[in-house]
Amino acid sequence: MMPLRGTALMVVTVLVLLAISGCSQPDKTVLQTPLDITPGSTTSPLQVSCQTAVIPATGITTVTPDGQSYTASFPPGQAGTGNYQHYAGTDYSLDYPAAWGTNVTTLPLREYHHNSDGCSVTLAYELDQELRFFYSGDNTTIFSSSVVDTQRDIWPRDQDLHVDYADIVNSILGDPDYCANTPMGAFTISDVTDVPLTGVYYKAIRVDFGKINATGFTDGTGTAYIVTGVNRRGVFIFYTSSQDPVLRYTTSGYMFNSLRLDPGF
Repeated sequence: MMPLRGTALMVVTVLVLLAISGCSQPDKTVLQTPLDITPGSTTSPLQVSCQTAVIPATGITTVTPDGQSYTASFPPGQAGTGNYQHYAGTDYSLDYPAAWGTNVTTLPLREYHHNSDGCSVTLAYELDQELRFFYSGDNTTIFSSSVVDTQRDIWPRDQDLHVDYADIVNSILGDPDYCANTPMGAFTISDVTDVPLTGVYYKAIRVDFGKINATGFTDGTGTAYIVTGVNRRGVFIFYTSSQDPVLRYTTSGYMFNSLRLDPGF
């Protein structure tokens, strides 16, 4: 047991040093994080210093896009104390890095209509979405949630009536007044799978994607959980422009694993 404990301690030490060194890099690509995305508001850069290394609380194994397996193992007891904070809302809860900032706004929901003439955008009838953001101090990473209180089918569909996942991502990370894969925001969908959810009996649709247009958020990669609940519809997105594997894979995995939906979602 002693050699294993020594190895785990070395892994923790190395990753902490990597996370701290990442805070001091002046040439990092940063996101344009939406501090205030209400209509007519002015967005200004964040002035939050990177003070706390982000360390997940459990062991997580992920596979990077180039096929390499990445494993990190950490002692329990971090979540909600020190490195992570616990957010508990009416509809869901999760743990997020303590050094991150948060904000929330409510906006009218957009609908996207695809036909032989192209795609058009309208406002959904009497539906709003609550948008909540958790963002890193250096602006490279964001976790967002969009919750709509409805039983209606609000997901945009292409001409073949398949859900258009690029439109869903673009409505949050791009320009919601335009359809996806236009000059206002282009996204590539790399994988679509089912994933279990904690707190409810149904699954989410996991969508891995990439941002390939510099309009709005800086180019990067992300994962979206799209949830068709009993009473609500939700989209949870982790998105980053950082190349740090701890941030890109382990932190995102921990946050999604900590996600708990209300049974009435």
